[in-house]
Amino acid sequence: MSEQKTDRVFVLVLSVLIIVSLAGCRSGKDFPFYQMETREDYSEVLYIDGVPYSRDWNKDKDEQAFYFHRDDKYVWTPAEGIGEQIGVCGKDADKSASLNIYEIAGDEAHIFLYTWPAGFYFGGTEGRLWRQEGVTLNIPAAETVSSISIAPEKEDGISVRVEDAAMIAGLLELYNDDNAQTAVDFRNREGWLMCSLIMHHRDFPFLQYRTRCCYAPEQSILYCEKGKSREWFAMPTEWAKVISEHVFFARGE
Repeated sequence: MSEQKTDRVFVLVLSVLIIVSLAGCRSGKDFPFYQMETREDYSEVLYIDGVPYSRDWNKDKDEQAFYFHRDDKYVWTPAEGIGEQIGVCGKDADKSASLNIYEIAGDEAHIFLYTWPAGFYFGGTEGRLWRQEGVTLNIPAAETVSSISIAPEKEDGISVRVEDAAMIAGLLELYNDDNAQTAVDFRNREGWLMCSLIMHHRDFPFLQYRTRCCYAPEQSILYCEKGKSREWFAMPTEWAKVISEHVFFARGE
């Protein structure tokens, strides 16, 4: 799925969830209720059929899945959105403080789940990704990324998916290298074209990790944004070649 299509899925799903949240509605179904507990270290755990799930609150780390919103970057998020509602959870049966529980599309084993407030309230309303305890999601590395897609921002552009292991390993080595040479933000430079770099998880193909790229057609130079640091590093020349030959952009650019 292209970046544009993925964004449309995100918008549609979130719009539906917000409408349901505002109405305080549970679609007329009597969903099972699951207890959510707070531990001594203030972490939260949710037990579903005896399986513990946890969710992360610290947004400063890159290695875990935190939120599911359209503009989230630098974290693992659902590639195809969320699926059916399977239950409700909370500290008690008070519906106003409960969370609706949803599947992640494509995750038939329910390794990850998604929650959204069941009722409307002011302040702090947001969705969360939960994962089975013992499951880790490290920052993208050659061992965990099966392929990488590059998608231009414009609707009429063409995206490409790279599966070459050597190319992926070379790029991710730079991405994870704290000593990689970085440059300033190119978003406002005239003639530079923006796109998304979408990394697909090898073990959890229903998850993706998204960052951004910028490309200068005249110089055939490609830069990638390095996580939450907001720094940019030059991608290997073979990636710029892929973009120049296969990806961009609308004709005439």
